[in-house]
Order: sequence, then structure tokens, then C-alpha cells
Amino acid sequence: MRREEQAVSDIRDFVMAEPLFDNHEHQHGFADMDQRKGELTYREFVGYAGADLATAAVLPGKGKSTDTSTDKGFFDVWSFVRTTGYGQGTELACRALLDLPYTRKNAAAITKGLRDFASERSGKRIHLDLFKAANVRWAANDCCWECPTRLDVFKGNDHPEFFGQVLRYDGILVLSSRSQVEGWEKALGRAIQRLSDLDAALDAYTEKAAKAGKLIGMKSAMPYSRRLSFENSSYAEAERAFEGVMQGKQGDLKPLHDYLFHRFVQRAREFDLPVQLHTGYLAGNWGDPSQGDPAPLVPIFQRYRNVRFDVFHAAWPYSEVLGAIGKAFPNVWLDMCWAWAMNATQMERVLGEWLSAVPHNKIFGFGGDTGTPFCTLGYAIQARRGIANVLEAHVEGGLYDLATAKQVARRIMHENARGFYGMTDRD
Repeated sequence: MRREEQAVSDIRDFVMAEPLFDNHEHQHGFADMDQRKGELTYREFVGYAGADLATAAVLPGKGKSTDTSTDKGFFDVWSFVRTTGYGQGTELACRALLDLPYTRKNAAAITKGLRDFASERSGKRIHLDLFKAANVRWAANDCCWECPTRLDVFKGNDHPEFFGQVLRYDGILVLSSRSQVEGWEKALGRAIQRLSDLDAALDAYTEKAAKAGKLIGMKSAMPYSRRLSFENSSYAEAERAFEGVMQGKQGDLKPLHDYLFHRFVQRAREFDLPVQLHTGYLAGNWGDPSQGDPAPLVPIFQRYRNVRFDVFHAAWPYSEVLGAIGKAFPNVWLDMCWAWAMNATQMERVLGEWLSAVPHNKIFGFGGDTGTPFCTLGYAIQARRGIANVLEAHVEGGLYDLATAKQVARRIMHENARGFYGMTDRD
């Protein structure tokens, strides 16, 4: 074998064996898995492919959807979905764990295999074994199921020891009714009558989360609610809007929402926490991906130069714009979490282009972004394959020697994120 061919082979082997930092998860925890492990079915592997199933289920010319609640309907539609990134992630996970093709013929065997696997393990052991199989050794977790995130999450008792937790309260950032505020009074443990009360409550909440021990960052996913354009609203403008909400009046709430987002970023600065930002595509169906355009965030990056921003999902389909932002702003890191599952082929092109434009210590290569560890396994394999393909091409084309390719792999697969989130104690 020629030296060049050996180097190409070596970098693929290196990437497939190197540990991953998982920059973004939504794992529910050990207790949830203990409750439902006896009810696992072949659909546990579906994950994001459920959205592609909904897209594919509407038949051309008829406008009616196939009933995918039945095994037959599911696998009839699956034949169209299995070729997408989501679908490939499902099939990779099934083969990796059970060594079974993901087919209707095997549906009963897959269900049995999952339940057998789970019956021998506690919820904790299931998580540990699956993340070990994916060779994920560090993870940032977003328990977004409640607003705000429950404080006990930040103690870390219901998740693997190598998980850090991120704080999230998106609903508060787009509040629109007094009843919402009344609900948050209980969650935050404070009476809230004025905007200053809400500010103080969120300050105290963040401080309690930080003291719990596992807090590593703050997360916002505003594109699910609005566009990423945040003006510099004054406190007086925001307070008037808040008073209108408390009085049940209808009015323009943008000044209030803009103010609350700025306070969110300022709070991260005050507590020296990085900020994770959802950009680009929206999960599910019927969402408007233009709401995730990262370009309107530029004034935020310019104003808060001493805040570290982890910008998610490669901003797909705005990945080129995000690459230009990452090149220009020292306080911005580019994150490929979820992106490999959305569009693995395009992400290979994106990663190659980013590596030509952005210092590679500013790129995060993987995040599963899923609520089940069974799916994380498949998504991790997708990311490894994509990273290996890009670095192989760079070595084969003479852009990198083997040592450089390994350095880049280590940085984007775990070293960058470990430093960014301060999780450097699991060498």
C-alpha cells in the first residue's frame, strides 16, 4: 500500500475510534427510562425520522396521508424515508445495537431485542451502555420539557456523570399573558408584579442553578417563536409592555421580548456562562426555516463581545452565512449538532468549506440532539462517517498530512467543546 493510501486509511480509523463530545442532547433521564423500558418498540429508533414520515405519508395526487400508526403503513412509508439523513440514522442505530436490518419483517425481532436489552439493565445502565457504544464521553444536555428548567436537573443525579446541564426558559422570553406569569411565580419562587420582579426572579433562579453543580451553559431556541432580530429596547418600553400583559391588554410585545432576550444574554455574561443559540431549520413539520436565519444575530455578537456563543445546527440551510460569521467574530463557535442527521451529504460540503475559512478550534463536530439514547448511537455514527469522509478527502488531495488531519479531528470531535464548556477532566 502506498504511503498516501495508508494515510487515508489511517485517518478514517482514527476518526471512527476517537471519542466524541456531544454538544447537544435532550435526554429525559434515568427515571423516565426506568418507567418506559418495558414498552420499547422498534419505533424507539425513529427519532427525527418521524417528521420525514409525516412528509412522505401524503400521497401524490390524493392529498391523503397513509396511516403510519400500523406496522404496514409505517413500513410502506419507511421505504421512502430510509434514504434521508434521518432515516439513515435510524437504520444505523438498529444495526449497531441489534445487528438487524430495519424492516417490517424484523419489526417484532427489533422490539424483542430492545426489550431484552433493556430488561437486563436499569435506566442508568441503559444510558451508560449506549453512550459508551457511541463512544460519547462528554455531553451537554438541555432538559427543555418545562419552563423554566427544574432546578433539581442541575444537580445531575438523573443523568450520567459526564453530562453537563444547560439552563433554558424560552417561554419566559416570549411571555404573552398574566396566567403565564402566575405559573412562573410558583416555578421561580417569587411574586412577580412588575418587570423588575421578573428580572430579580430570573437572577435568583440562575444563581441557584449555578450553585447546584452541573450547570455549564444557557440555551435559547427563539426561532420556534420568532425571528432572530433583537432591538435595544429600553427598560421603560419593556416595562410598559409588561404592564399591558399584566392588565390583560393587547399590544406590541416586541419591546418586552427584545429586552428579555438581551437580559438573558447579559445574565450569561454575569454568570460567565456560554450561550447556546438555535439557528436554521426547525424540528418537525410546517415550521418556517427563515426564522432561523443567523444573520440578524450579528448586532448581538457585536454588542456582547465578551460572551461566548455556541451557534447550533450549522444554521442549515444558512450554513454559508454562519461560516462567514464564524470567520469574523472571535466570540462565535460553529456547531454541527443535529446537522449530520438532517443532511449528512451537505454537511460534508459545509465542514470542508468551514475548514477552509474558519480556524478549526472554533468548530464543534457533533451533537445528537435527541431525547432517546438509542437514537444518539445512530447519529454519532453518521457524524463520524461524515467527518472521516471530509478529512480523507483533505489527506488524499494533499491539503493535510496525517498529523494535521488527526489534530483537526481531535479538536472538532471533543477538544474544542471540552475547553469551551470547562469539561476537561475525563481524559
